[in-house]
Amino acid sequence: MASSSSPAPLWVVLGRVALVQHDSVKDPGDLSVKLSLPPRASTLTVPMSVHPKPGYDDTDRHPYAIAAGDAGVLLHASRWPFVGFDLDRDPPGILLVARDFLAAAGPGKALATSVVRVPDRARTYQPGISSVRNVGLVSLPGSGGAEYVVAELRIAAGSDDDGRATLLTFRSGTDAWVQKDLSCPSMSGRRWMWSSHDVIAHDGKLWWVNLVWGLLGCDPFADEPVLHHVAFQETYPVVGHTAEDVVSRRMVRVSQGKVRFVEVARGRAHRQEETLVVVWTLVFGPSGFTFWKQQSATSLGRIWASDSYRATGLSATVPVLALLHPSNPDVVYFFLEKYLEMYLFGVSVSRSTVVHFVHNPFDLVKVVSGHRRPPPISWRHVLAWELPASLANGKANASNDQLKHG
Repeated sequence: MASSSSPAPLWVVLGRVALVQHDSVKDPGDLSVKLSLPPRASTLTVPMSVHPKPGYDDTDRHPYAIAAGDAGVLLHASRWPFVGFDLDRDPPGILLVARDFLAAAGPGKALATSVVRVPDRARTYQPGISSVRNVGLVSLPGSGGAEYVVAELRIAAGSDDDGRATLLTFRSGTDAWVQKDLSCPSMSGRRWMWSSHDVIAHDGKLWWVNLVWGLLGCDPFADEPVLHHVAFQETYPVVGHTAEDVVSRRMVRVSQGKVRFVEVARGRAHRQEETLVVVWTLVFGPSGFTFWKQQSATSLGRIWASDSYRATGLSATVPVLALLHPSNPDVVYFFLEKYLEMYLFGVSVSRSTVVHFVHNPFDLVKVVSGHRRPPPISWRHVLAWELPASLANGKANASNDQLKHG
């Protein structure tokens, strides 16, 4: 966690949908990222040579960035029709970890000097990836991202009394996945309903997020990992809402070194302008005790009434959650579509004012998802990536004077 006197870490809004360098089979090229000033999105470019079948016409044109941290960027690349935003169960393809980013020649460009292909799960008793929503990337504390784990958590289907979970991990420096059986907390009788919307890394641990039932966390580096369940402190329940509603209204992120839960909440009898934006902080007490503390809150009505929002020209429409500023938990970012145009704006929740605003933050938004349309715009399209030390210590600034703290 950064002290109040130290500068905020350099970060970018990383678009999860990568581009593919199609002419890179014979000339392998590099995996690179075009760095842009937040809140405009930065774009990954992946060489065709790292794909499962380089040179084939059915190769994934849009690999998906599952996670990003000091260990690098975890990507999923597949083949048609399981490409791009493939959030279904059992997606084929491979996992890649792009690592060791360095500033490159030219303005605002960084190259990954190594791309590690995560080995397939070759053993018969180890199933393939159930969903990219179940997979996370975390680095060992104190290693500076040099040691990391890619992990997937599976909760046993069936009755709540089964109490079984499976953790599959791949650790850097090894050549195979390891499977461990864990005891799963009861979660007040909701274990059989568990499925992950997202996976968050924090302080050497991974947290599997279900936006209705809470978090399941463990230390994947431990010899005997233990799962812990943390239910949400919620303003209004979302049970009965569609899956798309839940994703647009809730997210869990790490900001200023702490786990934060952001919700856009409204009671059934309330008007749109009474919709609340609330940021909660997860507080870790003694003996594993945890609780949520309200960080800040406002209403959409207050935001819409501000001069800063009126200056954007946007309508009084309920927006969709996009990001949380990684070093300022008071600033929440939203997507809003207007006349087929896309906007991304950041709001200071405590002041109810717009502090960042950009039109069309993406080069790619309407990207195909195999044979189906991609999911609606949400935080699934972007990651707030605090750049690794090799870029954040000033080397990136030397190649792009305009890239500064967002």
